[in-house]
Amino acid sequence: MLIGLLNPTNLVTTSGLAAVFLLSALQSCCVPTSSELTLGFAGVLCAEGKLNLAAVIVVGVLGELVGAYVAWVIGRTGGRAFVDRYGKYVLLSHKDLDRAEAWYKRHERFGVLVSRLLPVIRNFVAIPAGIAEVPLLRFGVLTAIGSLIWDGAWAALGYGVGSHWRSLVHGFTDAGYVLGALAVAAIAFGVYHRYRSYKTATAERRDTAE
Repeated sequence: MLIGLLNPTNLVTTSGLAAVFLLSALQSCCVPTSSELTLGFAGVLCAEGKLNLAAVIVVGVLGELVGAYVAWVIGRTGGRAFVDRYGKYVLLSHKDLDRAEAWYKRHERFGVLVSRLLPVIRNFVAIPAGIAEVPLLRFGVLTAIGSLIWDGAWAALGYGVGSHWRSLVHGFTDAGYVLGALAVAAIAFGVYHRYRSYKTATAERRDTAE
């Protein structure tokens, strides 16, 4: 499973729509997977006739919606105590929650939608939305719309690349290895960025407490 998360293109190649759903759901639950690579590569497989483009987009949106609801419920029921206990595992700090809650208060109508369209940030918006008590129906509708736009765009991009895919990775026998390396680099960068932010926020919180 860990290998599949680090190399989503290989997982999508071998498991198809099930992999798209799983990776999309995990991404919405704060697990640092790459929706760009997942949906983009699925779009490539659609162009090659191995998957259906509409099905890929629908399954991606459903996966993100399920994952977002799980994270929303965790945030709503667990609150900040959840972040105190488990936030370090997803590099989520109280400062992140403060910023997110302030964001939702300033943009009550469309805060969730805009958040779903921001790279990296979209992975971590559901738990703060639950803590901020964003209404469940509004949260679900806006999450679905944002995911539809995001997933549709990346799947369409991959589909557009389509027949040119092999030429873009000339010299490699398996395009999945190339995207796998990109996935690892993207995830590593995202985790590093989150780690730096988390360490800074927790250090500031300790200094304030003292």
